[in-house]
Amino acid sequence: MHIALTAVLAAGVAGVAGPAGAVSGEPVPRTERISVAPDGTGGNNHSVEPVVSADGRVVAFASGATNLVAGGTDGTYSVFYRTAPGAPLQRVVVPGATTSTPQVSGSGSHLTFTSYSATTGKSSVHVMDLRTGSVERLAPALDEDYEVSYGIAPVSAEGRHVAFVARPTTGENGAFDCRVMLLDRWTEQVRRVSRPSDGSKDFHRCTQISMSADGRKVAYLEGYSGPADDDQGDILVYDRVTGRTVQADASHDGAPADRSAVAPVLSADGTRVGFNSQAANLVPEADPNDGWNAFVRDLRTGELHRHDGRTPTDLTLVSDLSANGSKLLLNTADANRRTTGLILRDLRTGHEELLAPGQDGEPVTVGRAALSADESTAVFDSYHPGLVPDDTNLIGDVFVRTLR
Repeated sequence: MHIALTAVLAAGVAGVAGPAGAVSGEPVPRTERISVAPDGTGGNNHSVEPVVSADGRVVAFASGATNLVAGGTDGTYSVFYRTAPGAPLQRVVVPGATTSTPQVSGSGSHLTFTSYSATTGKSSVHVMDLRTGSVERLAPALDEDYEVSYGIAPVSAEGRHVAFVARPTTGENGAFDCRVMLLDRWTEQVRRVSRPSDGSKDFHRCTQISMSADGRKVAYLEGYSGPADDDQGDILVYDRVTGRTVQADASHDGAPADRSAVAPVLSADGTRVGFNSQAANLVPEADPNDGWNAFVRDLRTGELHRHDGRTPTDLTLVSDLSANGSKLLLNTADANRRTTGLILRDLRTGHEELLAPGQDGEPVTVGRAALSADESTAVFDSYHPGLVPDDTNLIGDVFVRTLR
């Protein structure tokens, strides 16, 4: 799960081969608002949670807008997607239900989402084949009276593996006692990813999940109660080949992290995992901002690095990693919580590129953001009206930044 910087600070296809590229004659880099009606007018309700395929062609997001597709909608909160630059938006429809939490496979061939029926009070996770339009409800047989529940469901590049949250069907703690599971859709094999409790902590949250492109590694938030109010989550990475689980937010000296970690994101090749934490003891270097910081762990060497902003006191959050983890999509704000930009930082050279400039060239505040694996495209949501001309709806919109 990629958390929005603004929220944290406020709280304290058809997959066709070929690069996304620029449409002939259009300059790059450029920013386009895509949460718009067929006639180009802005959406009439908030659009959020954008995701993007590896080649930047397929983009999906969730919205309450009713005017994004021809003929309008019934007002139900829905997932929308486009299968190529310039293609019309299409809406995901599950009769009688809202849809949310989209995830797109790297190939752009599959889309996962959650549906919720107010009539039945039930949530379901679905996999949609964007090549055929067919939709499959995930309902594998699970042990101990567990069932597929709501939350994001990352899908591997070709749609074979899906990670999801499962909760018990009975008992008062069903809303909290959750597990992260991994389904092989080809063999129908299901395995548990999240580790069982050892009794020392009460596990509750497990809705933040990320997966490598091949479905081998799954990173997730193990949320729990205590031991302190500001220490309620760890980031774990499971390897389905070796069966090993690694704690990503482990401190350099073996001491427990002194504050929570959240929002794991794996590089597509599974070699690095990024996350956000307020912990001050994860690395030997002193924490200069006493706030949120971005961290990246190399899962091959075990090395962990904190990634500061342009000044050491900046607050930083990981939004995404490039395919091999060598570039970091970083959301930043200064000590006064004023945005300093969504930047793409090359961790080898230190070169930075501002990905969400306003029309005046200054950085603007954005929320959820993601980077295509080929680094051609970034997507993000923002309430800021200064990113593109004629943005007058004063609500959350989804934008595509074409980088090359």
